[in-house]
Amino acid sequence: MSSYRIQIRSEGKYYDGIVDAQDEVSALRQFDKKLNNGEIEIKDEVLYTPKRIFITYEELKNGTTGVSIGETSVGVQMGESGVETRQSND
Repeated sequence: MSSYRIQIRSEGKYYDGIVDAQDEVSALRQFDKKLNNGEIEIKDEVLYTPKRIFITYEELKNGTTGVSIGETSVGVQMGESGVETRQSND
């Protein structure tokens, strides 16, 4: 059993929730049940066009999601860095 975070942007609305399921298909079905039971909060979405549908999902490690970038140089680094910022000891 894994936890999945599912986000849907559709017709100017935003749906976001976390479900526990065996796989992605089961997760989407569980999300649908929660949505129909009123367990998923519906918010207005102003950043996306109401004529498009966006569905994203991610499997969560340890049932939570979070970001910890720690100490970094200017901007956010992704992947392996091709350039390093170092301080001079002069």
